[in-house]
Amino acid sequence: METKRPFPSKIFECLSKRELQGFLEVLHYSMEAENDDDARQVLHMARKLVPGQSLIAGLIRFDQSRGSHQFSKLVNISYDPEWVSRYLRDGYADLDPVLLTHLNTFRTQVWSNSYKTAVCKKEKEFIEEAKSFGLSNGITSGSYDERRSIGSFFSFAGGSVEDNRHYAGVLECLAHYLHHVLVKVAPSYAYNYVNGLSAREMTVLTWMKRGKTNWEISRILGVSERTVRFHVESIFNKLDVTSRTQAVAIAMEHGLLTVASAAAAS
Repeated sequence: METKRPFPSKIFECLSKRELQGFLEVLHYSMEAENDDDARQVLHMARKLVPGQSLIAGLIRFDQSRGSHQFSKLVNISYDPEWVSRYLRDGYADLDPVLLTHLNTFRTQVWSNSYKTAVCKKEKEFIEEAKSFGLSNGITSGSYDERRSIGSFFSFAGGSVEDNRHYAGVLECLAHYLHHVLVKVAPSYAYNYVNGLSAREMTVLTWMKRGKTNWEISRILGVSERTVRFHVESIFNKLDVTSRTQAVAIAMEHGLLTVASAAAAS
């Protein structure tokens, strides 16, 4: 008979009645979540469990055959949008010691410990830039579904190192439930947009995410720059945005770039 993990009662002994109630509310609404708005409500509740925290969450899909991974969904609850845009645009996922550690373990980690693992100059520069956006301390937790080859992350920024260590166990308990919330509603994030964008528009969207200009995209695709501008304007209209940064952010949040990347590679 498989041994079940014992209930981690010790991590709740120091919580107040109000904190325990908040924890139970997150569990309750996690079970009830059925759509995008429900998922955001649950994440807002989870954020309030840890005082002074900002939260961003997402799903990462793994391609076992290629040994690669990519964001398939991103939900920004309260991070600075400028930081999120810069993170995606400049490929900081390859430098972020917190994310890199998370992808290897999917265990709850306090950022101050992960930051100490940075060794190269670029990683250290990334940490300093993150700190300039107020991302000095925090906790990241998540879960991994081996059968579906999909993992989740929930990054809570802010608070003191002591607070983060105090709440790390609570967030680790919640990570399993929050993971299932995102996976449960994920299909609805992408469905309408994927059906609205053409294959060529999704390809253009991928190159936009990689920071290519209209002229560069036109050279890559072998079409005129005017044609690329037409596709970009169509993407803006369909996603209801007014800038390339907004388009990429919406695409990441709704899981579009997983589909778009496949289109660009074909």
